[in-house]
Amino acid sequence: MDDIVIGIDLGTTNSCISVYTRGRIRILENERGARVTPSFIYFPPEGGIVIGEYAKTMSLQKPENGIFEMKRLIGRQFDDTYIQKTLEYFPFVITSGVSNFPVISFKQNNTTIQKTPQELCTIILQELKKYAEAKLNQIVNKVVKTVPAYFNVTQREVTLAAAKDAGFTVLKLLNEPTAAALAYYFDNDVTENHISLVYDLGGGTFDVAILKKKPDTVEVICVDGDSQLGGQDLDNCIFDYIAEVLRKDYHYNAKIDPDAKRRLRNKCEEAKKDLSSANEAVITINGMVPNHPRIIITLTRAVFEEKASKLFKKTIDILHNCLVESKISKQSIQEVILCGGSTRKPKIQEMVSDYFGGKQLNNSVHPDECVAEGAALQAAMLSINKKQDIELLEMVDVVPLSLGFGRLGREMVVIIRRSTKIPAAGSHIFVNRDESHTSFSTGIYEGERTDVRKNRYLGKLSIDGLLPAPPGQRLVIFTMNIDSNGILTAKAEEKLSNKVKEVKVNYTRGDKSEFEIKNSLLAAVENQETDEKFTKFVKIKQYLILYLIRFLYNFDKKKLHYESIKIFCEQTRNDLYDMEVEQEERLKNLYKEVKVKCYAIAKKYKFENLPNEPTCHVV
Repeated sequence: MDDIVIGIDLGTTNSCISVYTRGRIRILENERGARVTPSFIYFPPEGGIVIGEYAKTMSLQKPENGIFEMKRLIGRQFDDTYIQKTLEYFPFVITSGVSNFPVISFKQNNTTIQKTPQELCTIILQELKKYAEAKLNQIVNKVVKTVPAYFNVTQREVTLAAAKDAGFTVLKLLNEPTAAALAYYFDNDVTENHISLVYDLGGGTFDVAILKKKPDTVEVICVDGDSQLGGQDLDNCIFDYIAEVLRKDYHYNAKIDPDAKRRLRNKCEEAKKDLSSANEAVITINGMVPNHPRIIITLTRAVFEEKASKLFKKTIDILHNCLVESKISKQSIQEVILCGGSTRKPKIQEMVSDYFGGKQLNNSVHPDECVAEGAALQAAMLSINKKQDIELLEMVDVVPLSLGFGRLGREMVVIIRRSTKIPAAGSHIFVNRDESHTSFSTGIYEGERTDVRKNRYLGKLSIDGLLPAPPGQRLVIFTMNIDSNGILTAKAEEKLSNKVKEVKVNYTRGDKSEFEIKNSLLAAVENQETDEKFTKFVKIKQYLILYLIRFLYNFDKKKLHYESIKIFCEQTRNDLYDMEVEQEERLKNLYKEVKVKCYAIAKKYKFENLPNEPTCHVV
């Protein structure tokens, strides 16, 4: 029998499994009969593993052994801004492990155990696999797994590895807002060229996607988002508020007590849910604060909305940026589809509706289940099992930010442009600058600025041990490829020595959040004049450096004796490398001086392989 392919949404707060068979979508319940399973693991001190709702309850016994938010930790470095700023909210211990990736520590049988976020995600996925197999009464090995649209390469690769360790073959990593849109399009008759926007605010991540319906495809026009923004951050806002009340009124610091953290987080999550339908939530704290056996704190919806206002506004800013980047007007959006449990918040719905001029929002998809349902539909499209026959509807994703490399003069050369359809590929041909270069190395960047230093550094690709060759005679073909799972691979192929180097580029967040990175899109627009000036400057700089390198090569080859010219060329070449755009006038003067001192000699002695003059006008 051909394998059944299922869809899994491994969420920050809850996980959901779905399958499409015999013309309908079905949510696969867990052993307790629940349609979603909390993404929560408890490791009892005496040994064993507990998953889901029962794990949350049992963790009250030993909070430091109750692990959650694995999805937000996966693929990040320990010194990542998000991890560092949220350490105070976790009752469990997080430290730096191999290659600076975080590890979670706890004790079982008086032994310290360490687990990586990848291993913890594997445990959850193994449990979900058991649920699916029990409901379908057969082995399940193939899956479509959803991820936030703005998961970077490292996060995607680690997600794939976690699924593989759980016994799955992942047929596709599907972006979550795309999955939600697929579920919507499946249940609704949508006309051709219909444009919709998915606003997906889940437990740990936020995504916006603008999609256009075509005859047999759904094209993702633009995506934006932040994988550090979600319902857990709303919980943290309430936690901070309650902790401050306890500190101020009862002289008790809840942030240093793991037991208090776990109990308060549960209370905060309950209060957040209550405030979706009620104007106030009552938080009762029993037996936590010394000399105060029972404390009652009332949190109004108005206070909660005030505390969370920056987070709410951040989602609208991201939504706005997505529309600006896509060049689609608000009026062109025919449907705004809400997805993710946090969209139940009245203030969120009000702000999104107000942004679109009071537009009626679409709540037709189930906020907690639609992503898994979309994954199940995509799974059916990739399945060859006859029970999963389905009308094909191709989903076309796009590259979120431009990808390229740094060229001589720190110029950003774009290989794959932002919003290019995935899968995507591009290439560029390098030529060697001089005979001494026996290695090739280039930095790989993500961003929209012309100066690579103002974009995000992703990694480096290098080849050593190349054969010497005259300037401009050795070719290195540099290619970039993004597969259907959003994994970026860079390859350099040197033709003369027949050497090839290929790397999967790992995104490193450094000290910037994804939202700050995506603000570079706006910065690119605001600094257009500055970038144009830099581009002109670097073209002249590149030309002069290459000209002088090749001039000196010809000069030595022909054994000429204009010593003052040679010294001038060597000194000018060396000075040019570190010259910045602020020295534009000096660059122009050097350009004129090179023409006066070198052009006649090059013409007289028939110098070869000199570069063409820059196309930009040099005054």
